[in-house]
Amino acid sequence: MTPYNKNIFELILLFLLTALSFFMWDSILFFPIKLLVVILHEISHGIIAIITGGKILALEINFNLGGKCITEDGNQFLIAFAGYPGSFLFGAALFFSTYKPKLKIFILSIIAVIIFLFAVNTMNNTLLSFLSILIAFSIFAINKFIPEPIVNFIFRVIGLISCVYVIYDIKEDVFNNKNYLSDASLISEITGLSSTFWGLLWIFISLIGIILLVTFSFRKHKLY
Repeated sequence: MTPYNKNIFELILLFLLTALSFFMWDSILFFPIKLLVVILHEISHGIIAIITGGKILALEINFNLGGKCITEDGNQFLIAFAGYPGSFLFGAALFFSTYKPKLKIFILSIIAVIIFLFAVNTMNNTLLSFLSILIAFSIFAINKFIPEPIVNFIFRVIGLISCVYVIYDIKEDVFNNKNYLSDASLISEITGLSSTFWGLLWIFISLIGIILLVTFSFRKHKLY
C-alpha cells in the first residue's frame, strides 16, 4: 500500500469509527469519549460565564451523561450559547492539532488542565469528578506513552466525534425532547426566537464546520 493510499484508508476508517460511535453511543466502549465530550460542552458554558463576569456555582453531570453548568451573573445569552459551539471548537482544536506536533502538545495540555481544574473546583459528583481527573491525566499519558501515529488517530477520532456530537445533541434537545430545558430553549426565552430556529442555525454552522474539517484533512493527507 502506497503512503497516499494508506492515508486515504486512515481517513475512511476515521469517519467509519465516528459513524459507529453514534450507533453504539450507549455502549460502555464509548463511555469515556462521551464523558469527555459532555464535559467539554459544560465547561464551555463555565468558561464564558467567567469571561463575562459571572461565576460557576456547580457543574453537574450524571451517569446518563446529562449535564448542567449552574452559573451566576455574567452574560446569560453568551453563556447559554457557548455549549454547542464550545463542543465543536474543542473537537476541531483536537483534530487540527494532530497535524502539528508542537501545537498538539499545547492543545492537549490546555484541555487536560481545564478539565482538571473544573473537576476539582466545580463538580459535585465525587465519582464523576474522579473520572474526569482520570481523563485529564489520560490525555497526557496517551500522548507520552503511545506511538505518535496512533495518538494522532485517537485524537482525530475524538475530535471529530466531538464536532459531530453537536448535531446529535441539538437534534435530541430541540426535536426529540421539546419539553426539556436545553441550551436552545434558554436562548429562545432570552431572544424570543424559537428553539427550532436556533437548533437549525447551529446544525447549519456545524455542518459547514465539519465540511471544512474534512476538506482540511484531505488536503493535508494529499501532501504526504
